[in-house]
Amino acid sequence: MIILHGENLVKSRNKLVKIIEEAKQAGKEVERLSAKQLDPAGLETALQKTSLFGTEQLVVIEELHSLPRSKKKNQLIEIVQDANVEVLLWEKRDLTKTMLKQFPKAEVEHFKITNSLFNWLDSFSPRTDTKKQLQLLQDAQQTNGEQMCFVMLARQVRLMIQISDGGRPAGPPFVISKLQKQAQDFTMEQLLKIHEKLFQLDIASKTSQNLMTLGQELDLLIINL
Repeated sequence: MIILHGENLVKSRNKLVKIIEEAKQAGKEVERLSAKQLDPAGLETALQKTSLFGTEQLVVIEELHSLPRSKKKNQLIEIVQDANVEVLLWEKRDLTKTMLKQFPKAEVEHFKITNSLFNWLDSFSPRTDTKKQLQLLQDAQQTNGEQMCFVMLARQVRLMIQISDGGRPAGPPFVISKLQKQAQDFTMEQLLKIHEKLFQLDIASKTSQNLMTLGQELDLLIINL
């Protein structure tokens, strides 16, 4: 069994895709399941399937531990524990030690967001020294990847727009307080322009139209603050 978990969704997704591609290249049959759409009977059926040609199988189950506490969730976990085929659990959250102990023989890989990313996000402001911001961004990219930095900045900007518009995002009070203070460094017009720029960069990236890397685009965005 393989478990991929953690909040760095970009890196964990990339690893998931890599494992699936390698499994297919090795001639394995790959079946992907969403825990939200599973029931115990359906999961048992998926894990008990046999190939007519004796082909090895890999069953990927996404977000099993993100399900709300319930009898069904416990049943699904028990079924996975007794699986006779190779199973990969992909989780978008950090799993606790208690959760991981349910699968003592699993190969576990944790994809966490490091403090360097939050340090850079907190510094994102026209009032912060540009050279300092660029250095913090570089540090964040080295440990989290430029794609994750891009995704988290877009999220940060959306939250500041919500706050500037009088809303209150969900989250711990100390986090909301920091966002409120950070949002005061921008006008609503500035935040909307940054959001539009990030939106256009996302489209260009997905359609391979970027002339620069995302990292270079983020550098330029900071310089133009």
